[in-house]
Amino acid sequence: MKLSLFSALILFLTLTPCCAQPAETFDHLIDNGGFIVKDGSGHLQYRERETFIPASTLKIITCLAALEILGEDYRFETHFFLDDRKNLYIKGFGDPFLTSEALSAIAEKLYSQGIRQLSSIILDDTSYALDSLADGAGHSPNPFDAPNGALAVNFNSVPVSVAPDGTITSGEPQTPNIPLIYEIGNNLPPGLHRININILPKEKSLTPPLRYAGELITKLFHTAGIVIHKKFQAGPTPSSLRTVYIHKSEKKVLDMVRACLKYSNNYIANQLFLACGAVSYGYPASWDKSRRLFRSYAKKRLGLSVEELHLTEGSGLSRKNRISPAGLLTAVELFQPYMHLLNHRGDIYLKSGSLSDVYSYAGFFVHKDKSLPFVIMLNQRANNRFKLLTALQRAIISEDGNVISY
Repeated sequence: MKLSLFSALILFLTLTPCCAQPAETFDHLIDNGGFIVKDGSGHLQYRERETFIPASTLKIITCLAALEILGEDYRFETHFFLDDRKNLYIKGFGDPFLTSEALSAIAEKLYSQGIRQLSSIILDDTSYALDSLADGAGHSPNPFDAPNGALAVNFNSVPVSVAPDGTITSGEPQTPNIPLIYEIGNNLPPGLHRININILPKEKSLTPPLRYAGELITKLFHTAGIVIHKKFQAGPTPSSLRTVYIHKSEKKVLDMVRACLKYSNNYIANQLFLACGAVSYGYPASWDKSRRLFRSYAKKRLGLSVEELHLTEGSGLSRKNRISPAGLLTAVELFQPYMHLLNHRGDIYLKSGSLSDVYSYAGFFVHKDKSLPFVIMLNQRANNRFKLLTALQRAIISEDGNVISY
């Protein structure tokens, strides 16, 4: 298929000597895909209205929505309740950064309030009602498949170190040795690993994420001087209980977006995705609520119809996610105030996306005082996205350093 911009490029090259690439440069790079680049007065584009699988470039939409719906300064909360039998109820609301460090600080805070002994800990994850993993997530040990949830610790991934002699320990100093680390480590080769918690089987009423949270909280509370007499369990929080402490996440949404984009973290992306739906439509969070919210957001904020954007989850893992290059470009343009949160290679700020036979880029060419938004989507076997990126940059910027308008 010939590119729709052939004639414009050929006419331009006829009139102006420059280093802009001839249209054929793009032709052999694209079997199935499209792109769009925008400057102040025109577009360089090809199949820009057709929908493709975006992979992780979709995170730009998720992060933009989180910044606008939740707000840059929004902090997730985790609530702590105490009954008259000294049972501590811990109710999570999806904090993506409920880490070992955060739990240690929480333990010290509760200790400072006079809590020295507890009968038991009850883990409450009822603020999320998820009937499945994120679409596209597998059951692999890889952290990018880690499950989402209301009460999850350390991104639902377990740091494990296995020494050459087979000794198993925690893979990071802030996370203590707990039973499930040894259980997971028994099946790992020597080395440093970070493992999806869901490789463990469900234990009675405890899901692997709740078991992880329970073991870690018990150990860190003990280190802080809080004695727990019975084993933790799962259960809802009675509505009559008073709150003894509300932990606000150590990171604001702006910081979470920065981490999400820097590491292309699927878990963080979908925690933000789910929170947007819950905050907008009420808890418990669910995939359906967030899909409904993002359909509305796409229509009202991005001007995209259901046909132009089909979004199943917020990380880009799902192959059911579909959007056009032009549609994603709208979000990229709105993301311009936050472009510094994107990874950058020299004068290119971008988010990449990769699945099997899916290769995409979205971001900005930065030249002098201009930020030129672009989107590249290739749904094909050949990964030509970097070649196409380079060719488009050369085509849009002339040899004298000026931006070429189309």
